[in-house]
Amino acid sequence: MALPILKDIVIIFGLAFLVLILFQKVKMPTIVGFFITGMIAGPQVLGLVQDTEQIRLMAEVGVILLLFTIGLELSTEKFGEFKRTALLGGTLQILLTIIIILIILSKVGLNFGKALFIGFLVSLSSTAVVLKVLQDSEQIESPHGMVSTSILIFQDLAAVPMILLVPVLAGANKGITLPSVILKGAIIIAFTLIASKYIIPRILHLAAKTKNRELFLVTVIFVCASVTWLTSEAGLSPALGAFIAGFMVAQTDYAHRAQGIILPFEEILLSFFFVSLGMLVDLNFLFTHYTLILAGVAIVIFIKFLINNVVGFLLGYSIRVMVLVALMLSQIGEFSFIISESGLRYGLIDSVTFQGLLLVSVVTMALTPFVIMASPHIADRFMKFPLPRKVRRGRYYEKPAKLPEDHLIIIGTGLTGQKLVNMADENNIPYVGVDINPEVVNRLKDEGYNIYYGDATHLNVLKHFNVSEAAVMVVAITDYDSTVHVVHEARHLNPLMKIIVRIRGFEDEEPLYRAGADIVISEKREATKRITEEIFTCYKDICKLE
Repeated sequence: MALPILKDIVIIFGLAFLVLILFQKVKMPTIVGFFITGMIAGPQVLGLVQDTEQIRLMAEVGVILLLFTIGLELSTEKFGEFKRTALLGGTLQILLTIIIILIILSKVGLNFGKALFIGFLVSLSSTAVVLKVLQDSEQIESPHGMVSTSILIFQDLAAVPMILLVPVLAGANKGITLPSVILKGAIIIAFTLIASKYIIPRILHLAAKTKNRELFLVTVIFVCASVTWLTSEAGLSPALGAFIAGFMVAQTDYAHRAQGIILPFEEILLSFFFVSLGMLVDLNFLFTHYTLILAGVAIVIFIKFLINNVVGFLLGYSIRVMVLVALMLSQIGEFSFIISESGLRYGLIDSVTFQGLLLVSVVTMALTPFVIMASPHIADRFMKFPLPRKVRRGRYYEKPAKLPEDHLIIIGTGLTGQKLVNMADENNIPYVGVDINPEVVNRLKDEGYNIYYGDATHLNVLKHFNVSEAAVMVVAITDYDSTVHVVHEARHLNPLMKIIVRIRGFEDEEPLYRAGADIVISEKREATKRITEEIFTCYKDICKLE
């Protein structure tokens, strides 16, 4: 007996294979390739997958699985040193976006409920797309990567009350009131807190102590399916339930094991989601209303870019970090797809509006890899603008009261930087630490360390820390482009200073040496060398390390 959905899966992944090979040759982002695959396979082009209901079902399954994996990665520990950025920055970003959208749409005659609903959609960015691009480009631990990730986590959590409010915005005739939504939200929060502390850990413990990998996998899937079903029975989006299930598992001691089992499938789930979105796109609608769609895309990107820059300034970040974060969060995300589906189901929007919002979302997501690739060059352009000092350097920037001499300058106070600060402090070596995260700076200052906020990519910032009289500089930041820029500027100010650079991976060392670095130490390369030495000690009579 033939299974139609099996045929569709074969067609989709076979076509994706061909499209991605072509995209790999021309160095185009794979995310765009998945969108294109969905459009080609869907009823609008080749019609290889014709059943509209089946397409919607595939999209629903894709987003459920995707949001479970997103929830699984959202441990509260991931806020790390960026709790203030997540809570204050995320709140400001969402509220300002909604307010701006409300003002614009009220001017064109849209009622408050629909305008607020669209404000919800525009305020959310794509965790799946941004994290994928950041991981592929090894920027996830850069300052702008961490700021973006913390705001995205807050946005994902904020999407829960937005989904609950959709029936209320649809009107009283739906029989759902604000108090009932508040009650339902309180129940969900209580259930999530209780289950993640008392129920889920015990279930996972029972599975884990058997040391059976298959049983643990089945248990994780059972948790996901159970919570998804319960939220669906409560009249909520199944995708919301999947996200909550992932989030609950992420708060347990077994989160890393669950991630190790589930997350290898994340790429497949991500591709499935983007292909299904591509199949939902109505190309006739796109070609008929392309000017309106492109205008919507431009307006969304401009508004989000502007608001994210304002939020970055209020949080105290420098212009470079502000611009990089603003560009990374300039798209509409996957939770907006869930909210728009809910709005369509409750009659808040019609199918035409849904298609328009879907197209704007898909285009902004498809543009994101290109925008992020271009973001360092755009940030460099903004740094050259004659902007006020507080905008260029950050609101928390301050100069040392007394300029040191023959001192050690440590750029970046992550794990490596903090150990160097401790070493210098214990051995009475005159030092200055510089970091771009105001929360880290405030914490280390409170602990008595000589740390200052500043963006070391700015020449004037380096001058204020008396780089021209320094003996040694250590650059230990995760952003490779910024590292090259800092080394170049520092060498210009002090040709005699020793510059030591720490990089994480196997990036090209030559640009750093050309910029003026004396020593470049790669964590991964050094680890590989040390492991190689240990291996060769076992075969010392056969070969030796050159």
